[in-house]
Amino acid sequence: MDVLFPPKVEIAVAKLHNRVLVYSVEVFALWRVPALLPSFLLKGGEVSRFMLGGADLMFPGISMPAEGLPSFKVGEVWSVKVPRNPAPVAVGLTTMSSTEAMKAGLRGKALRVTHYYRDPLLSVDGHFVPNAGFLEDIVIEDLAASLVAQDSDSAEGLDRHSPHDEQDGKTTDEVEKLAVANDAMDHLPSSSTEASKSQVEQLNVEVGNVKVSDNVGDESAAEEQQHTLSAEEVDSLLDNCLLQALHTTVKDKDL
Repeated sequence: MDVLFPPKVEIAVAKLHNRVLVYSVEVFALWRVPALLPSFLLKGGEVSRFMLGGADLMFPGISMPAEGLPSFKVGEVWSVKVPRNPAPVAVGLTTMSSTEAMKAGLRGKALRVTHYYRDPLLSVDGHFVPNAGFLEDIVIEDLAASLVAQDSDSAEGLDRHSPHDEQDGKTTDEVEKLAVANDAMDHLPSSSTEASKSQVEQLNVEVGNVKVSDNVGDESAAEEQQHTLSAEEVDSLLDNCLLQALHTTVKDKDL
């Protein structure tokens, strides 16, 4: 409750046309506590286009976990997420139980959606997004969260394999890649928004694909293993970062 309603939080009241009063705070519960409800995982971000258009969730659009369909009853409240993005894109009620779903061959409607990203209810609390993966007509993976997950996996891998050259839990390759990524961040304007910073994470991922070779004495072999971004490629990535920031955070009045 402290997370959802922190001390001295401002509560807004919206009066709807059907005489309903909606009390809300500055953040939505599922965006603040994503694990508050069980969730179905979509097969990909493209499926979210249908959800944002007001469509209900169908079983063919759900990515089935390796352990099989989770157990649920009819009328339960479930949320919907896209792969590698912790913030739900919709919430609704199950239309049948998991047993009935299996008997139906996982066909038909799984969830009757009652609220989804960018529906009229969203305007009650203002237009904002939980992360940079929430675009105008689609929800994709959160690049920043994916990068953190990759760093965590890399750290676990380092502990397991005990490489010969480490620095604060990172190999020489990872340290040099991180230095290149941080240098790119340092050259950004100080007025960059949080959303644009998240998009620059994509640049970090691209830079992370650069092959950095150890100094083993064979300079020609090291040069063959390296892939250096050209000035045109760097310009293109920065252009994409700017366009993404303009698309997701800048309002007409700001222009």
